[in-house]
Amino acid sequence: MKFIDIGDLDVRPGRLTVWRPTAGSPTPAHWTPDERPASYLQEAHLFDALLSADSGERGPSWLATAFELPGALDTAALRAALLGWVDRHESLRSRLVPSRGEGGGRMARETLRPGAVDLAADPRGEFTDGRELGRVIEELLDGATDPLAWPSFVFATVGHPGSTTVYLAFDHHHVDGYSIFLIAHEIRELYAAALDGRRAQLTDVGSFLDFAGWEREDAALVHGGHETVLRWREFLQACGGRLPEFLAPLAPEEESGRVAQRGGITWLLDREQAEGFHRACKEQGGNFASGILACLALAAREGSGLEDFRVMTPFHTRSQSQWQQSLGWYVGLAPVHFPVRPDAVFAEVMKEAYAALDRAKPLASVPFARITELLGLPLEPRFMVSYMDIRRTPGAEQWADWKAAALRSRRMNPHEVYLWIMRSPEGAYLSYRFPDTARGRAAVLPYLAGIERLAQQVAAPHTSGSRGKEPAPC
Repeated sequence: MKFIDIGDLDVRPGRLTVWRPTAGSPTPAHWTPDERPASYLQEAHLFDALLSADSGERGPSWLATAFELPGALDTAALRAALLGWVDRHESLRSRLVPSRGEGGGRMARETLRPGAVDLAADPRGEFTDGRELGRVIEELLDGATDPLAWPSFVFATVGHPGSTTVYLAFDHHHVDGYSIFLIAHEIRELYAAALDGRRAQLTDVGSFLDFAGWEREDAALVHGGHETVLRWREFLQACGGRLPEFLAPLAPEEESGRVAQRGGITWLLDREQAEGFHRACKEQGGNFASGILACLALAAREGSGLEDFRVMTPFHTRSQSQWQQSLGWYVGLAPVHFPVRPDAVFAEVMKEAYAALDRAKPLASVPFARITELLGLPLEPRFMVSYMDIRRTPGAEQWADWKAAALRSRRMNPHEVYLWIMRSPEGAYLSYRFPDTARGRAAVLPYLAGIERLAQQVAAPHTSGSRGKEPAPC
C-alpha cells in the first residue's frame, strides 16, 4: 500500500455517495462527560488548530485510506460494517473541547456509548471525469475533518461497474499512520461478515482513550531533572536550541507558512532487493532500519559534506498487545544523531545508526509535548524520517488486489522535510514531502536519488540479477 498525497491518487470515476456520522437517530444521543484526558499529542494538535484558526492559516490535517469492495454494493452491509467499526474504536465516539479544568490537561472529553452513532447517506451523483471527482473528494475531506468539531471524520463511496471504492478520512488526532494501514482489512472483514450473517473474525482491541489516560499519568512523573529531559536538553544545545533542519535552507527563514509542499514517492528496492538489503545489513551488524538510516546519512555526506547526521524520528508507543490493532495516535518522537566520518564506509555508519536508534527509542516514551513543556521551548520538527515495516499488517498481502492506498492531505510549510520509508510486501519505498520551491527541488530531489542509489548498492551483492523489474503496484 502506497502512502501518498491525495493529489497523487488515481481516482476512478463513478457514483459518489457521502456517509456522514451523526450522534444518533431519530433520538439525539447523549454525550457523557468522560474523565479520561486527551493524549499529549491530541492536546497539542487541537490547540495548534485553535491558534491557526485564529490567524486564518489553518490547513487540513487529515489521513485517509481508499480501497475497493467487490461486486454491487450492499448498502445495508456497508452501513453495518462502518457502524460496527465505529463501535469497535472508542476514539471515534469521543470529542474534546478546550477546558480550563485542573488535573486533566486543557481539554475536556465527552463520549458516546456504543450504538449511539448513526450514518446519513448523501448521494452526490455520477462523475465521468476522475480528475473532477478527485477534486470533489479532496474538498469533501478537507471540509469534513475539522479537528475542532465532531465528527472530524467522514466516509464516502464511489460506485463503478463491478466494484465500489471506499474512502475513509480522519483528522490526525484520531489516527496515526499505522492506523490507516489497518482499516481496509477491518472494514472488508466486517462487510463480509454482514453479508454472510456471521461474526467478524477480528481480535479485540484496546481503547486509545485508556491509553491516553495511562500516558498522561506516566508523563506526570517526568520532571526537569529526568534523564530523558537532560538528554533532550543536551541534544538541543548541540543544535543551537532548535530541532534538526534539512541539509540546506529551502526557503527564507522569514517566509510565512503559505508555501506549498511537494509530495511524491520513489521505490528504493523491489522485493528481492529488499531481502538482499536486509541480509547485507544483518551480516554487517545492523538491521533494515539502521541500514536505511545509514544510506540517508551517507547521502547527506555526499551532498553537503555533513559529518554529523541529526534528524527527528517517530517511534510507535503500542507497547501492549491491546494497542497493536487499536485506532489512535500511538507515536512518540525522539532525536537521532550519530557521526558520519569522512572516511567511514557503510558498515561503520550503519553500526553508528543502530546504536543511535537504540539510544533514542527510550526518549520517545515521554510525549514530545511534555518535553517542550518541561524545557519551556516552542520546538518545531522540521526534518523527520520515519521507518515502518508494514509487511505483517493484517491484509498486507491483499492490498494490491484491493487497490488500497494510504493518503494524506496537502500541506503548506516553508521548512518541513518529512520522509517516510516503508517496507511493504512489494519491496521498500520512500514517500516524501518538502517545500516546493526552487531551492527545495534543487536540494531534496538529488538527495532522494542518492539514498536510492546507495540502498541499491548495498543490496546488489545479495540480489540475483539487476533491477530490471519494478515492484508490483501497491
